[in-house]
Amino acid sequence: MSGYKTPTKSSSDIHIGGLAISARTTGASGSRQGSRSVVDQTPLKSQSKGSLLPESDTKLAARRNRILSAVVHCRRNDTYEGVVDDLGLSDKFEAFENSTPTLFKYLSTNAPAFVNNKMTPTTASVQVSRKQASETEEPKFTGVTGVTGEKAITAYFMELVRLMKNAVRERNKKLLARALQKLPECPYLLKDHQTTAIKDSKGHKADMVFFYNTTVLDINSAHIIVEAKREGGDKPIGGEILEQIADYQTSIWAAQPSRACVPVLLIRGTVLTLVVFTRDKWYDVPLGHICHNDSRIDSDDIESVRKTMVRLYFLLTLTPEEFGHYCSVFGERSYLSFAHISASSKEATIAVSTRRDPSAVKLGKHMKRAVHPRHRLAHIYEAEYGGKSVFLKLSWVPVDVVPEGAVYELLEQAGVDNIPKVFLSGVLVKNMFGYRLEFLVLEHCGSSIEEYLLPIIGESRCADPTLDKVRVVINGTLRCLAQAYALSAILHRDISMGNVRVNRSGQVKVIDWGYGKLLPVDGLSDEAIRHRGAVLAKWEFEGDAASTTNKPLTGTPYYMSIPVLSAATARGPMDEIESTFYVVLHALSTLESSKDPIVCAFDYHENRNLAMVRVGCLARESRFLEFFGVKNVSCELRQLLYKYRKYLFVDNGEYIAPDLVIDPYTPRGNNPELLSGYIDEETMDLLKQLKSA
Repeated sequence: MSGYKTPTKSSSDIHIGGLAISARTTGASGSRQGSRSVVDQTPLKSQSKGSLLPESDTKLAARRNRILSAVVHCRRNDTYEGVVDDLGLSDKFEAFENSTPTLFKYLSTNAPAFVNNKMTPTTASVQVSRKQASETEEPKFTGVTGVTGEKAITAYFMELVRLMKNAVRERNKKLLARALQKLPECPYLLKDHQTTAIKDSKGHKADMVFFYNTTVLDINSAHIIVEAKREGGDKPIGGEILEQIADYQTSIWAAQPSRACVPVLLIRGTVLTLVVFTRDKWYDVPLGHICHNDSRIDSDDIESVRKTMVRLYFLLTLTPEEFGHYCSVFGERSYLSFAHISASSKEATIAVSTRRDPSAVKLGKHMKRAVHPRHRLAHIYEAEYGGKSVFLKLSWVPVDVVPEGAVYELLEQAGVDNIPKVFLSGVLVKNMFGYRLEFLVLEHCGSSIEEYLLPIIGESRCADPTLDKVRVVINGTLRCLAQAYALSAILHRDISMGNVRVNRSGQVKVIDWGYGKLLPVDGLSDEAIRHRGAVLAKWEFEGDAASTTNKPLTGTPYYMSIPVLSAATARGPMDEIESTFYVVLHALSTLESSKDPIVCAFDYHENRNLAMVRVGCLARESRFLEFFGVKNVSCELRQLLYKYRKYLFVDNGEYIAPDLVIDPYTPRGNNPELLSGYIDEETMDLLKQLKSA
């Protein structure tokens, strides 16, 4: 886990969905660098209620296969001492270990052996008394002897944790009586979930879960998952076990916005392993034998198991802020106040209050959405600020990616239209496991395109209001994207249904610039170049902001252009314009009264496959709309879509979509006059400038 250092604590906390977030930063230059996921991080994509219900075996297997493919090649080995050092807790562990040379020795002497798939009493060649070990309670492992399989391991672990807590509690009584410093105690509740799903999870039945000591025990209050298997401790973690625990950690990432990593305890036979999932990798950390593997034991066996118990218990005494979160975990709070450390920096601190504060952000609903098991992650809240409806966005982003707040600042300074107003922005955590935590407070941008295009009851169909609304969407989106390219040398790179919205005034807003790419400054004014440098310096961004190389799968595949689907390593403004075309077609297809179960032009299996399908679907002007699920539209709207297709895929009378698959860099004709009458003059002029791009 090299690269993680305990961040400097702040005196202020924020509480989000039951979680109190400390304003903390770390200056460690983490070596972990992640790439971006294809998850559409927008307010629109909320998790459906049905997805919270137990899944069928088929859906469960499919989901876990996807998760496994995302994490299987991201394993890193580490040692317990290395983890403790990376957490900045080496001195604390050393002091704990040195003050407890006999702690749990009586427990380890009387611990059973797991042999031939069942718990068996042991016979020790040496005897240790409770007095020698300073432990007062007789271990009650007799209840687990004879029990077999994972049930035996779970029963033993549950009893072991109870006995370790009691042993420390009794020792602390003696220490207090002698006016000596107490040992830290475990504040977490361990519950058996072998037969009962964790509340508000996707039916997860982890063997055991350590919960925060709160009134509601659910996926939101789960601290550490514990999974037991009867064998495999001598083998690398993989296959079904990895996909199972990776599935658990993905649900915790989705439910708990304050997470910096997700620890899982895995017991395989007698071996206890700590697995730590970060946004980039997962770490395999062996802790040792948690019980014996032979019924005849000696002093070395006893000490080996005792050390594992000490290591385990130390982890269980760490606060959430020390292990698992970038914050402490407290009760509900409502108001957040952000303050930058200095005028020249976007590094910020946070104050929290339960009382109404007109200058603060009032938290509302945490928008539940599907979460990718790795890479970029955004938590979004409905909120209020200054009497306005806003969104609060908390994003974990690789430190080598340009901050979304910096992109918005550059767009605003350049005068780009159709972007949301940003009220507040900054960085809460500069570097943790190679990821940065950003915050944004953005204006509420209104309705989705589908909602905007829905006909209003009583509208006159002869006026074709849908055509007028499609014109608004196309003109506003293309103007925004063209201005961003011409005035700021910025590409959006994730145009999707969720990222184009329309407010109550009928103004299009292009949101979620988190995948935005800053292109080379060639062609920008000297003032724009100076401004870019100043903004990036304020955000303390030191990456290659002007790189033109795409990372694979940046964006949402449904709406990617044919060249990008065909593995183009760089993209340009025409790719954004093509994505807008697919967004409009997809929105129109949702309005059909009778929807096809599968619309072939949106039937995604694999990138290059979808590119080839699109080439076929777009080949015939008179039929392509049907392949995109668009059937019942007016002749005028149909003509607009025909012209848009021709603008993108016809050059000098030749259909060039197949060429874009063979050579993603095939020049396009760029004849925006085809859209005359559907876009305004300013947008037309901007599109004409793309001819040489």
